[in-house]
Amino acid sequence: MLQRYCFVVFVVCIFSFQSYAQGDYITSKEGRSILNRRQVINNCLKGMKKDKSNRAAVSICECQVNKIDRYFTAKQYRENTRQGVIDIGTMIKKDSVLEKQMNACYTNSGVSVLLQAEGFEEEFVASCITSVNASTERSIDAKKVNSFCNCQLSMVKGKKLTDAQMESLSNPNSLLFYEMMYTCGDPFETSDNINRGWSASSASDINGPNSDTIRVLTLNGLSYIQIKTGSMVQFWLLDTGASDMLVNKDMEETLKAEGLIGQSNYLGTAEYEMANGMIDTCRRYQVNNIQVGSFSLDNIIIAVTDKGKKVIAGKGMLNKFTTWYLNNKENTLVLSK
Repeated sequence: MLQRYCFVVFVVCIFSFQSYAQGDYITSKEGRSILNRRQVINNCLKGMKKDKSNRAAVSICECQVNKIDRYFTAKQYRENTRQGVIDIGTMIKKDSVLEKQMNACYTNSGVSVLLQAEGFEEEFVASCITSVNASTERSIDAKKVNSFCNCQLSMVKGKKLTDAQMESLSNPNSLLFYEMMYTCGDPFETSDNINRGWSASSASDINGPNSDTIRVLTLNGLSYIQIKTGSMVQFWLLDTGASDMLVNKDMEETLKAEGLIGQSNYLGTAEYEMANGMIDTCRRYQVNNIQVGSFSLDNIIIAVTDKGKKVIAGKGMLNKFTTWYLNNKENTLVLSK
């Protein structure tokens, strides 16, 4: 989850009319010696909480110093001087073109995110939290988001990630995206206590033989299996990329009528990313007695969409079993406790 931090290192410098050696001063537009270049760069480095050993920070400060050299008039310097101190920050803010150029010195460094993470940890985490909360309309666990953002901070600092690497976080298929999510967890994950992955307690959710082989129906390269919910026996699309079982609104009404779902097992809503990339907010229920082959499964999450018609069996159901696999030659699904 990319966080872009742009800031201008505003410096406040002592006004001076001293003569410096060639190249040691910043001049006004008229060529008048105004500021000690070394002093301005040192102030810039202090503003970024860096020293001269950090080449990227030095390069940024030198770039910013070059932008203000011969830019302001002597009159502008006098107008922004109070008690011998020049407020360059205010001068830059009054000039949107220069301010943009100063920001570019920072963002074009290639390590702006890393510099922010190393020097301004609280701001990094706060911006991350704001970004995560702004990316969804539903309320999410504040502690989980805070933990995720602190973990992201540690990863950026520990791996010294460049801006180009951080850009890859906008690609949900990138290696870094999955490393970040695996290491730091999913901040959007719901806080219910149902385990979608396999655990030792999964055995108590399975009623039936030690193993069973189920016939798979293949149509247009897609696999379908027969599942019974309440009185309905239907073919469900087997989608190992889906987390939960997905049903349509009509099926929800039937399951309610049969007492299989209701307010007592309602889990609230959650956002799901569909195969086409769209985000759908679905109602969720914890359901028992889902019949697959010779098995009856309990504590299964069923999500309800108002937008689709097809019913989907996700990996959450398969993960109840210690072993499952598709036999393409025999066109079967093998399930084992």
